[in-house]
Amino acid sequence: MNGFLTEVAKKLAERWATLLALPGLLYLAAMTAAYVLGQAHALDTRRLDHQISRWAADQNLKSVGATVLLVVLVLVGSVAVGLVSVVAGRTISLLWTLPGKRWPVRRLASWRRNRSQQAKRDADHPLATPEQIRSAIARADRICLVEADRPTWVGDRLRACRVRVERAYGLDLDAMWPRLWLILPDTTRAEITTARDAFSASARLMAWALLYLPLALWWWPAAPIALVIAASAQVKTRESTNVLADLLESTVDLHARELATRLGQPDPGAPFTPAEGRTLTTLARKSRWDPDSPLAE
Repeated sequence: MNGFLTEVAKKLAERWATLLALPGLLYLAAMTAAYVLGQAHALDTRRLDHQISRWAADQNLKSVGATVLLVVLVLVGSVAVGLVSVVAGRTISLLWTLPGKRWPVRRLASWRRNRSQQAKRDADHPLATPEQIRSAIARADRICLVEADRPTWVGDRLRACRVRVERAYGLDLDAMWPRLWLILPDTTRAEITTARDAFSASARLMAWALLYLPLALWWWPAAPIALVIAASAQVKTRESTNVLADLLESTVDLHARELATRLGQPDPGAPFTPAEGRTLTTLARKSRWDPDSPLAE
């Protein structure tokens, strides 16, 4: 038992260091450079080295107590900044998935929808050549795998997963997912959890880009640092969102029949049909407003 607890504590410490402490320390280092160098001496490493040496030679910091206090303050500061990045990352992931029903994001959603519809019209044009059709289909799929309806690519990619599952199987993924999760093998759960963590990590990385950007007001190198981080976050976001959506959809493809059997549907060896999916959705929702629900009033 002690060995298990030790291993758990070790894993938590590693995760804490990776998510909070190390990125926070780097941010504090950038803040220090901004404070010492400013815009006029932004790349003067000698000036930075000289200032750090002066701080190190300060007699007030020679005592053990002062050193311990300084280390504690640095660690607390790095963790605090890391926690800010976690909260900001969570906020960013929520913003990515906004439905886009209100101004000003409604205009962005409308713009994406118009582009998606235009690409579909180009693909369906009766006079289009095969090459033009392939190009239009690729353009439409880059925007969204179904007709776009969200202000962001991330929101549309995750929404497309729900729409495709509903059209193919008649299942409401939001209603069915908790039940589906309970019957999944551990390996499948681990894959989905890893993909979800990667998605969250990409949102946190974007949050770090936003945190570095204000430092450019005092130290211009923070601007290119923020741009590099943002570009990396954008690439990781696309990758992780695609992987997560594909895994969710594949999970339904492989386990929908098993779920139907567990919930008492007949023909365990037959292909899963949309009619069964709608029946399972009604059962899962248990809505009193649905006339087909056993709870209908």
